[in-house]
Amino acid sequence: MKKKKYNKLTAEEIQKAYEFQKEKLDWTFYSEREFIENLLTNRFNFLLVAYSLFVTAFATIEGKTNKIIILSLGLLITFFISITIYRVYQRHILNLKILYDLGDQHVFPFISKELKSKHKNVIKNVNPILGIILPLIFMLTFIAAIILIGFDLWIF
Repeated sequence: MKKKKYNKLTAEEIQKAYEFQKEKLDWTFYSEREFIENLLTNRFNFLLVAYSLFVTAFATIEGKTNKIIILSLGLLITFFISITIYRVYQRHILNLKILYDLGDQHVFPFISKELKSKHKNVIKNVNPILGIILPLIFMLTFIAAIILIGFDLWIF
């Protein structure tokens, strides 16, 4: 079993918890992974819809003040949705780390080993794109547009 660093857990405690979950509960780390992935996907889709709505509103509304108000509201809403996405992203990464540490006979090590043998240049992890990079880009576009319009550098 690989040894990974956790703040408070040991690999043995995780293995023991998984065995208990399999025997006594109908919710395991795998169930949690499925739930968290669905939650992350749903929240990211909600972020895409909100971002698209504010960009559309920005493009259709007239007047500098109105555009700044729409962009500011878009930034605020995008920020709050991004916080929830980041929180779920952190849980997802921790859950994946736990699943990789469950042992060599579990699903994740098999898949990882097979992928590494077939594809040497596979992108290692795309989760940060959904959990960090894209929400940050969305917020930065609102900030840039607010600054450009506020200083009359973007004339429409």
